[in-house]
Amino acid sequence: MPPPPSFPDLGTSQELHSSPYEPSQPSLSSSASTGAKVVEVQPPPQIAGSLVTALATFVADQLGNELFTHYYQGEQKPPTSLDRVVDRLLSEFTKKLGEELHRVYQEPGAEPPSPRVTLLFEGPIPQLMLVLNGPEAAKCMIDKLGPGLSQRKASWPAVSAGVDLAQALQLLCHYWHREKPSQSPPGSPDDIAQDLHRKIVQGTALGEFTAAILRLLMTPHYVQAHASESAMWHIITMRPSPPPADGYHILDLMFRCQLFGPLDGTAPPQPVEVGSLPAVTGTAEECVDTTVTKYTEQVWPRNGPLILRCLNEAIRNAATSYRHGKPTSGLAVWDASGDSASPNPGIRLIHVELGDAVTRLALSSRPHHLVAVFQQMCWLCAALSTSPFPGALSECTCSVSDWKYAKDSTYINCHLEHQPVPDCPGPSWLRQREGPAIARGFPLYSSALTPLECHE
Repeated sequence: MPPPPSFPDLGTSQELHSSPYEPSQPSLSSSASTGAKVVEVQPPPQIAGSLVTALATFVADQLGNELFTHYYQGEQKPPTSLDRVVDRLLSEFTKKLGEELHRVYQEPGAEPPSPRVTLLFEGPIPQLMLVLNGPEAAKCMIDKLGPGLSQRKASWPAVSAGVDLAQALQLLCHYWHREKPSQSPPGSPDDIAQDLHRKIVQGTALGEFTAAILRLLMTPHYVQAHASESAMWHIITMRPSPPPADGYHILDLMFRCQLFGPLDGTAPPQPVEVGSLPAVTGTAEECVDTTVTKYTEQVWPRNGPLILRCLNEAIRNAATSYRHGKPTSGLAVWDASGDSASPNPGIRLIHVELGDAVTRLALSSRPHHLVAVFQQMCWLCAALSTSPFPGALSECTCSVSDWKYAKDSTYINCHLEHQPVPDCPGPSWLRQREGPAIARGFPLYSSALTPLECHE
């Protein structure tokens, strides 16, 4: 993809293979850990490795040893990584688990807690939380359920095959009893481990964690959301130059696509509100019909409305230019410094340009907001695209074609891929539609849907 004429043509990023960054390890966050004295992992790698391997094996068994099959889509640029997705799931799991254990170990009428409970929450339990909350845990989980979908290197030895969760907890409790006798809870390490195992397995946190994996990673409804997140993090962290000192990256996205209806480029542009257009999300078998605004406000509430506002302005400007006999490209610019009514500390500048079958969006933003905007644009272009198969519906996804680094900017070229659905098995209203495509790989809309936007 050539950059704009005013920028030099630089080498592609595919020549870079290692990231100078490692994702930060999530902090232990639970009411049970408030007074914890231990702040780093104490057990040796063999014991820590047995804990994450045992958890991964337990969860895999609960899921019938099914794999993340929807994420194997052939060669992709850049390759999809699920490390950050599983990081978030593990972080939420350990938070809930810590709070759950804090509740069940509370002794009625014991104020303050007994020495046994106090030492338990200053030793084995926070150690367990730290191990399961580390980056190695996500890799181990992915290697079990989605081999090849982790881009991290193993740092703990894989010597714990055959150790189940109960045995791994025994190893942890015996280690703590042996190495930290003055800080070890009174009683037999075997009894402590057995009681801890029973409370974990019978509690709700582990079941919710397994259900979250099933919902987010075992269906096709999050594949493109996770793939676009992975692609954006790969591209911005693989820059050959250091990241910007102020944290604001400059990105130029170009989407080469033929959009449906008033945006298709085959007729004079109409001053339509993008948010009012219909959008079908899901698969031919299971999908939901909403408006662009309704879906955007639910899935990207922080950044989404602002992006739609800029697109609407660009469409209006394109229509005005056409009426005055000028080129029909539409432009829109949003500057945070000049808009106190719409504060967004994560985005500094947005520039939108609409051309014939091309949508270009440049922005200066912090990384998490770049991810959210990229996800939104991938969904929007897919949802508003035209099916290239006459008389047939299609499922559409948006992928990265290539990218280039300039001195201060990154240029990303994207394209749409349509798969025909000749014998639509979906609802009757979908079979009656002609023209639009189904945006595949994004979550089905519901009023309870959790936004995709990640907080920094």
